[in-house]
Amino acid sequence: MTDIPRFKIYGQDNPSIEETIQPRLSLRSWDGLEKSEKEIAYQQILNVGWLNEYSTEILSSITHLNFFFLKQCPGKNLHNTPPKKEHRSSYGEDFDRTKAALIDFKEIFLNEKSEALVFRMLSVFAANFINDYYLIRAEKELDNVTRQKYIENAFEKFDRLSNCLNHIFDQFFINAVLTRSGLVPKQDNKITENVYVPTLQILADPKWKSVSNDLSDMFTDYREKNYPETITKAHRVVQRFLQILVGEEGSNAKGELSKLFATAKSQSVIPVNRFTEPIINVFQGFVVSERATNSTAKPAIKDATSSDALLVMNVVMIFLQHCLQKNK
Repeated sequence: MTDIPRFKIYGQDNPSIEETIQPRLSLRSWDGLEKSEKEIAYQQILNVGWLNEYSTEILSSITHLNFFFLKQCPGKNLHNTPPKKEHRSSYGEDFDRTKAALIDFKEIFLNEKSEALVFRMLSVFAANFINDYYLIRAEKELDNVTRQKYIENAFEKFDRLSNCLNHIFDQFFINAVLTRSGLVPKQDNKITENVYVPTLQILADPKWKSVSNDLSDMFTDYREKNYPETITKAHRVVQRFLQILVGEEGSNAKGELSKLFATAKSQSVIPVNRFTEPIINVFQGFVVSERATNSTAKPAIKDATSSDALLVMNVVMIFLQHCLQKNK
């Protein structure tokens, strides 16, 4: 039998050759990009169809920025374009305002010096593609299969946008990954793909909303280099997660980790065996110890570093994934 020829593109899946074409850089912040790089990134988002003059998502994003940061007024074009009742688009929004918002979006994307503001804009923009109707239905649904279907429907457009933005972040070596729980620090690809992304996808379930909010706060503190507070938030994430597992969320009890662990084990809602028990014990001591010495919850014995905070975050994410696999 004649062999069928298989054409192989030169250098594909060969990191050493691909790096000669586009050398890899160290991870960097958004403000480390050149203006020309931001222009390429913006054009890519435009090319794949996420930006247009009719975008209610962009209008909502710039409106959000102007409301919460009015003194700075990031979207000056939108601010200077008041609504006109007699001139509305088919989408029910003032067409002049959507055009003004797009100009502001581009200006902030290309020229804003604050990474925090750019990421706030992109986060709000992405959040506008989450379908709240399906999330509400998921929250009320008792059947797990149907519930998961609603969640996937809710994030269908968001996931496509996140794929676009994460490709750009990866190409320009930006230290960020957009997930269903928000922007998180970029890790080694294996950690990101095998731990962070799948775990945060599960936590997108409305059941875990408070945990996702705490995780988002934790990631924000890390990005803002507030490492002691990152560790405080990590402790709160684990505490809240266990409270939900054992049905004690919102109770007035302190919910100390040791008691919550004991309750979770007695209810068999976390995996416990001769392999996992020592891990849980070490983790319990580690988080409590780090919180006492490195966080803002108590007087710090020593300053927390980026490495300290990153280690705590990774331990937390692995622990959450480990427990969630038990509760699928």
